[in-house]
Amino acid sequence: MRVLFTTTPGWGHVHPLVPLARALQERGEEVLWAASGKLAPTLERAGFQAQAAGIALGDGPPPFDPSQLASVPERDRSTFIFTSVFAGALVPPMLADLGPIVERFQPTLLVREAAEFAAPIAAAAAGVPCVTHSLGRIMPAEHMAAIGEQVAGLWQEFGPEPRPYAGSYEHLYLDICPPSLQSAEMDHAGLVQLARPVAFASEGGDGLPGEELPSWQPPYSTYPLVYVTFGTAFASRLAPTATVLRALGELPVRVVATVGPDGDPAQLGEQPRNVHVARYIPQTELLDDCAAVVSHAGSGTLFAALARGVPQLCLPMAADQFQNADACVAAGAGLALSADDVIEQSVRGAIEELLDSPEPRAAAGRIAREIAAMPTPDEVAQALAARFPV
Repeated sequence: MRVLFTTTPGWGHVHPLVPLARALQERGEEVLWAASGKLAPTLERAGFQAQAAGIALGDGPPPFDPSQLASVPERDRSTFIFTSVFAGALVPPMLADLGPIVERFQPTLLVREAAEFAAPIAAAAAGVPCVTHSLGRIMPAEHMAAIGEQVAGLWQEFGPEPRPYAGSYEHLYLDICPPSLQSAEMDHAGLVQLARPVAFASEGGDGLPGEELPSWQPPYSTYPLVYVTFGTAFASRLAPTATVLRALGELPVRVVATVGPDGDPAQLGEQPRNVHVARYIPQTELLDDCAAVVSHAGSGTLFAALARGVPQLCLPMAADQFQNADACVAAGAGLALSADDVIEQSVRGAIEELLDSPEPRAAAGRIAREIAAMPTPDEVAQALAARFPV
């Protein structure tokens, strides 16, 4: 097979697909990535072929007026961003680059991450199957129907008849969401293949190397470890990080917080000896030792922590994070605070509850076993080869 992976900008959209891309490559399949020029160099350093495609967020004018977002209720912002940005501003430039890449590479299969809506059009125009690789929980049918309407004109412009749900579920949906966290409504997804979420340890964004873990001295070396992260897209929002660190600095815990490649640990000021702040440390070096995680409830962090049986305090900010947080709480594997409740007392109390109560860790352990039973990237690669023979 010749497999073309496509992605929008953002490491949270790339990392979930890397284990499958690597498994296909190790099988001897030819793999090429079409990704933002900012992502391509790091993908190449990870051992892949990559070609620049689409635009990078942060290059040129923003794809939408940020002031519009302020008037949208927090829980509706995911739909707004998906229709305005992912299915709006990002699609035409990606499609313009993707057409020539498809023509040169002649893929036999496209694998797109669930927020990249140019690939189904390019695949249909070329007569090639296109598989959707999920990033987390499935988007509701009504949201996907609206996205289908948003991109219908581009389908017509490039020749193919518009497909339902923007062509996202025409061939196969790879679902990395543990079943106990998934939406009950998945009829619109068509054929579904479960795929185990596997954390990918890479360099930080823009080639920033991972930093070393601190060397804890007694008595801190015996304290439970709490990891604080708001991912790569939200890490530079230092206000919630500062609140969390003030809350945790007074507890008998070790704290490792990351602020992302664009953040500056110095801006958080001097920290107590039980708190260590870095730009980027791979989660795979931290999570096995963690007693709890504080995060924005991005799917990558949520699934990586739960795969190790680690309960989580969710502080959702945007996108699908509110739904992820709701699912985590409903499963008993964590707690959540709204933006208005992110104050020192509330954060401290929530972490104490997660550390002192056995129920969240037991629930997280159940989800860890569920994730462990999902098909591995190697098994999914084998299934793709069987389903889409050359």
